[in-house]
Amino acid sequence: MATRMCVEQGLHIHGAPPTSYGNSLLEEQLRRRVFWQCYIMDRYTAVMLDRPPAIADRAIQIGFPADADDEEIDIAEASGACADLDSFHRMPAAPIGPPGTTEMSVFFSFLRLRKITSKIHAKFQQKTSRPMDCQVCPIELPTTSGAIYADLDELLVELDCWRRSTPVFLNPKCLYERQEWYDLLLIREKLLLVRKAIDFVPKRNNVPPRDLLCVCLDYAVGTITTFCPLFSQKIVTYTRSYFQTLFTAGLSVMFCLSVVTDLDSQCIMNGAEAVKYGEKTLKEMVQELPDAVHYVALYEALRVNILGKLESRGQLDTFSKSNQGGRPVNSDPAYQERANGVQSQPGCGIDGPHSLPGVHEHSVQLPTQWPMLASNLTESVTHEGNTENLLTWDIFGDNVFWSMEAGMLGEYVYGDLGAGSFLDDYI
Repeated sequence: MATRMCVEQGLHIHGAPPTSYGNSLLEEQLRRRVFWQCYIMDRYTAVMLDRPPAIADRAIQIGFPADADDEEIDIAEASGACADLDSFHRMPAAPIGPPGTTEMSVFFSFLRLRKITSKIHAKFQQKTSRPMDCQVCPIELPTTSGAIYADLDELLVELDCWRRSTPVFLNPKCLYERQEWYDLLLIREKLLLVRKAIDFVPKRNNVPPRDLLCVCLDYAVGTITTFCPLFSQKIVTYTRSYFQTLFTAGLSVMFCLSVVTDLDSQCIMNGAEAVKYGEKTLKEMVQELPDAVHYVALYEALRVNILGKLESRGQLDTFSKSNQGGRPVNSDPAYQERANGVQSQPGCGIDGPHSLPGVHEHSVQLPTQWPMLASNLTESVTHEGNTENLLTWDIFGDNVFWSMEAGMLGEYVYGDLGAGSFLDDYI
């Protein structure tokens, strides 16, 4: 709706009619900011809901806002040095804020990321032109796989370049100025990208290529181990978007652990610990999202079954001893830095004061009697039939998660409340 209103007002094209406030440089800046903010939200929801964007990139003519504070724009207009906002873009500007940042720095970081998101959506949406039940000719397999791998590599490089370009604030005052937040955005977008690639890459015996599954496992574990400390330290709060991200990452880890049979013990341990850590956080979230309890129950059932199989094969002999607290104990330095880095920030203790926007205002209390589906990991090994068809699940497609969100009706999700009942058959 917001994007359609922007289009009706002509905010996406050059020469939009001036408003009653005039046609100053600052007014033009505000019009561009309104349009591109709608663009950011539209691209995010398009991916989350697996729907086409409200406006195609090729239909957008307007340029970006100026990367400058409002005061700079007013000064430039008063001096008469700039005829329009595009002329201001070409002028060297001296930032008023911290070195290398302006009041638009965070906005531009989000905008650049959503431009990459739009490219991901466009590249892989094109591949849906082939019917899902249409078999790929063996001769076409290398070409199709090669194109997907080329797109994957290109977009991963773009994401890494984006992360290097994000602003650094010497004294972060809010969530969006923290480096951990940009780490989370990066790893979440990488997981989205590799899941898209797995969804469309040709498969043999319905199994995706091992190298993609290993990359997916790494990004899924990284998503969990980046988000959960932020949540437990009350830096971020619960939202349906975060719930979906964590739920998706956990299912992705479990899928990879169940399909890739030759993982080394450390990878299996890291994955198992991440799944447990994700489940703990989901159970905390569901206290504020009670209509999501079925999804946590499904997550737990899969965790019990899949990790139980790994344990029965002797691949998780030390798992229960090393993870009594439900938090990963990975010894990898990079992992520890990501999981524990937020603890060094002032005011981020679990019981300490906090002043960041969007954080919990109260401590989360877990239920005294959570409906556990099994008392131990091996208890469900006899239920082989429940996961024999795991490979046929569309875990990496977005249709499952559209149904999930349609049944949860969040801040941005549209759908039928009855859609969530599809899980009742599995609980």
